[in-house]
Amino acid sequence: MSNNKEVTHRDLTPKHLCPAMLMKPLLTHGMDDVVRDGRQWPGDGHYWCAKTCTCIGPDDAHVHPKDCQPGRSCYDGPEP
Repeated sequence: MSNNKEVTHRDLTPKHLCPAMLMKPLLTHGMDDVVRDGRQWPGDGHYWCAKTCTCIGPDDAHVHPKDCQPGRSCYDGPEP
């Protein structure tokens, strides 16, 4: 049986994503846009930190949804 559920950027966003991690769909009304290309992560692959305004976080590591999670030294969200 096939799973026909449409996947959105919101579905692909990790539950405890740091609120300082930004991507285009977060700044538009596009978080509920359907993703049709089988990607694993939300957005278009361009992520940046609100604290540094670059793709490198305050801890000198790359900004990415898989990394901007609780446990990272610069994580600025609620602990799960």
